[in-house]
Amino acid sequence: MRTEEQIYEDFNSGFDCSMQVAADLAPLVGLTEEQALRIMACFGVGAGQGSFCGAVAGALAIIGYKFGNTERNDMATKGLCMAKRAEFYEAFQKEFGGLTCPVVMGYDIRIPEEAKIAREKGLFKTLCPKACRFAVITAKKILEE
Repeated sequence: MRTEEQIYEDFNSGFDCSMQVAADLAPLVGLTEEQALRIMACFGVGAGQGSFCGAVAGALAIIGYKFGNTERNDMATKGLCMAKRAEFYEAFQKEFGGLTCPVVMGYDIRIPEEAKIAREKGLFKTLCPKACRFAVITAKKILEE
């Protein structure tokens, strides 16, 4: 599992939150790090919209990969997957207050002025790596249940 420092360094190397979280969790479900990075490549920075937290998206992708239904009308498996999602949501919201970048960061990074403030306050260096690590730790527990 990446440290917060490694997460920040990887941000600067082009690996967004969603990519890093999924890559850390990938071996737990039989995926390679490369596969996870590619799958999540479009989901960073709130899927490019600065909204839904990428750390959450990366965790949900791997939780869904393990627990998701693959057959029509398999509502039992679908229900289990949705329960795992709810479990993750509850833990993440308790820790960070929400599931979106604007709520987690306290700034709407879709607005250039607010993104600038978030950068100046070092949130991409401190808060985002913390959210990524928390997402990995929490999802790992869910995956191992």
